[in-house]
Amino acid sequence: MHAFDVLAENPGTDTHGHLRFTGADGEEWLEPFDLPELAANVLRELGHATLMHEDGWLELTESGLHLLPQFIEFHVRDDELIGTATTIQCNQPQWLPQGLFEYQYAIAETFDEAVTSGFRKWARTDLLVLLDAASAEPQSCMTMSMELPAQDGLPARKRRLLFGPVEHVGQPQRDADAAEDATEEDFCPCCLFTKSIDAFEPLLRTDQVYGLRLFASHDNAGGECQADCRVNGEEWPQGLDALRAYAARWPAAAGLEYRKQYVIVQNAPQ
Repeated sequence: MHAFDVLAENPGTDTHGHLRFTGADGEEWLEPFDLPELAANVLRELGHATLMHEDGWLELTESGLHLLPQFIEFHVRDDELIGTATTIQCNQPQWLPQGLFEYQYAIAETFDEAVTSGFRKWARTDLLVLLDAASAEPQSCMTMSMELPAQDGLPARKRRLLFGPVEHVGQPQRDADAAEDATEEDFCPCCLFTKSIDAFEPLLRTDQVYGLRLFASHDNAGGECQADCRVNGEEWPQGLDALRAYAARWPAAAGLEYRKQYVIVQNAPQ
């Protein structure tokens, strides 16, 4: 049986409860929700053997990952679609006892459909990295390693980075000649991290586990670059300038281009 605490920094609240809706005529009604059931359905649909605990935690029996889906908020949009915000906390007894969490945002016609969509996208991206982090031989992710000497009271060790799938929207405009000419802005699965690596140097030098949410965008119409950077679910302002600077160097694209990825930093398994 697990014995993990819910992270104080996690803004998620309930796993089960009721949503209050108000109709156009002012009539109010309640509808129940059950996030662990919705998450378990997604995980089983994707082939993960999943055990449900009574307190809302889910256990992936093959990897030992423990997951806690939690509710943040929902809203009914002007087009009557439902927008949802949730979190999933992840712990693992051996390599991630302290836990980390990430956000899921989605929009659909119903609350259950929106939450399911958010969980499914998380399972097809972030979860792949977490599963590989639990394995000595990653199956889905590109990896990178670095050797660190003994220093600051820490022994010599090897750090391992696992790069999840990149969500890439918007394509650069290149002619045939340019396509043959590789530049430093050509994109590979590690570029979001390596092109902004100085911002994450303090994390690489420790022996802790970190989950990095990396996002950068470039609006070619207005030239504006935006970024989002979180570490273990919490904002990491040190990464924002580096990610924006990287996005500013992307080749011109039609309209908005963005790239989003989840990366795990950990000690390599012995």
